[in-house]
Formats: sequence, structure tokens, C-alpha cells
Amino acid sequence: MSLKVIRYKNYGCIMCSEESKDPYDNKFFWSFFELSNGEIIDLNFTENLTNGKVTSIDYFFGYSKTELKTGEIREYKFGNAKPNTREFSNEFFDWFDANPPVKDCKELIWPTKDEEKCVKEFFDKNILKTKEVPTNIITL
Repeated sequence: MSLKVIRYKNYGCIMCSEESKDPYDNKFFWSFFELSNGEIIDLNFTENLTNGKVTSIDYFFGYSKTELKTGEIREYKFGNAKPNTREFSNEFFDWFDANPPVKDCKELIWPTKDEEKCVKEFFDKNILKTKEVPTNIITL
């Protein structure tokens, strides 16, 4: 079975690095993707800037679910908050702020190369050009 994205939610540019002599040194975009294998992958797409111009980009992939050494599970759940609302921002930061320190995780597990490839190809084709625009949940 080949992997495919079955739904996603794009939060747009949810964070920027602290101001320095440039307006910002980095812009951080986040999206979540549910794949046909049931996994939910979070993608942090980062633009690195110099003098206001993008000098490099990075893709950081992770599973949005973590098991703690205590057995507690913390995970992202697709919420119904609408873009450009306080609830939308809260929805993201509730997940982000609940991410535990590595020392508290039972084990570190990363998406497979196939999962990363599926998400990257989908993001590049369908979201990259409009990455600044937050979305509702999009079901394919």
C-alpha cells in the first residue's frame, strides 16, 4: 500500500525568532498530516533569513504522539478551531506546550523515510506556495 495524506491542517507561520538587526532570523510554519497508515505527522517548515531574504529552508518531521515514561500519552488531535481566531492559536500551543522534554519520553521514534517523503511531496505540491495561509481541517 502506498502512503498518502488523507487529511491535514496548516497553521501557517505560528512563530518567529526573536528580533535582531534583521526583522526576523527565522520563520516557523507548522502543519499536521494524517496518513493512510493512521499516523499523524507534524511538519515544522523553517525559513532561515538574512537581511529579510530566505537563505535556506529546513523540514523537520515528527510523530505528533509521544509516550512518557509514566505511560501517559500526549498527542495532537485535529481540532475544529477556525483560522485567525484565538482558539486556533490555542489549539496549536496546547499541543506545542504539552510536548515533554526528551528525558521524560519512553523512547524517541521518528517518522519513516517513506512517511517523510509522502508529507514533503504533499507539502511542496499543495501548501508551500500558500504556507502563510492557515486552514481548517482539509479532508481529501
